[in-house]
Amino acid sequence: MKLRYPIQKHCLTVRLLSIATSAPVSTTTISPFYIACRNNKIELVKELLETMTPEAINRIEPNGSTALHVASYQGHKEIVELLLQNHANHAIINKHNCTPLEEAKTDEIKQLIITRRKNTRFCSVAIEWILATNDADYQAHEYWKKLEAYGKDPKFYHFINYIKEDYVEKDLKEIDRIDTIRQYFDRAFMERDPLYLIKAYTADTGFYSTLNVHLAQLRLENLTAIDNLSRAHLIAIIARHPKFDALSYIGTTYRGMLIIDEDLKQYKVGTRILTKTFSSTSKEIAVARRFLDSSDSSGRFDAICTYTIRNQRTALDIEKVSVFKDEQEVLILPYSAFKIIEIRRNESRIEIELKECEPWN
Repeated sequence: MKLRYPIQKHCLTVRLLSIATSAPVSTTTISPFYIACRNNKIELVKELLETMTPEAINRIEPNGSTALHVASYQGHKEIVELLLQNHANHAIINKHNCTPLEEAKTDEIKQLIITRRKNTRFCSVAIEWILATNDADYQAHEYWKKLEAYGKDPKFYHFINYIKEDYVEKDLKEIDRIDTIRQYFDRAFMERDPLYLIKAYTADTGFYSTLNVHLAQLRLENLTAIDNLSRAHLIAIIARHPKFDALSYIGTTYRGMLIIDEDLKQYKVGTRILTKTFSSTSKEIAVARRFLDSSDSSGRFDAICTYTIRNQRTALDIEKVSVFKDEQEVLILPYSAFKIIEIRRNESRIEIELKECEPWN
């Protein structure tokens, strides 16, 4: 009996590198649960799930796969649905560097996985800018000069290990699906490939939101303080590593925001702002609107922000790198300067148009 399902065409790049992850891995036999999922034994899977922990459900088998991977690959819709309802983690990558979404045999299964996400990266629930001043512009400019060296260092992978030890393991150890983030950082370090940092950011875990909360809390003058160095290294690699040069994006993108009237009064037409965090935007306005809710009763208004990006390396087109390629994601980097060109509003919705400023000099 074969213990490994065939590799799909889009997952033909097999990594021969063996890495350690904190996910439970058996080195001996395939579990009965995995076999039941692979063979579409619906009633047996239901019975087994009644006594299984999330750790057991997400177990990485000796063939480098999880039960959700094989059910998705085989096209077993009901099994996939059962697994997702019982805390199966759809962000785990198997030994062929594929998530269950990438392994999915049918569009119907892909949609099942997509609709289970808790991801709200494309909409913020508060203002995520700071008002730009000449002093703030200068500080951001000086900050980027320092980060340039980190991002272009040939031994950047040592920074990745430092980020994992000093930031992920200390400040993020309680976040949702931390094991998945550890796995991505391990791959980034062992394969010396910064693309895994983007995959970690776009995975459906608590990583992106917690990271951005921490970035939003930083004061400009403390950006390169020793206590914040791991975050500075992370920003630098994503923003300045040469591997991302080809991803630089110029064009128009969209992002949702929930905003109260009092906050909006600070931001007039002509106001210059600096982004404080990584900002996930999309080339498709429908993605930005997906998480907005016009029925909000807390006094907040739906806002769509339209960003016109004009300069190289302000934003990265990560559509093909992201775990979820359907979102057509463009990632705007922290401390990027924009000017508010126009604000339009009706009873329930606000539209804010922003154009990137010329580089500071």
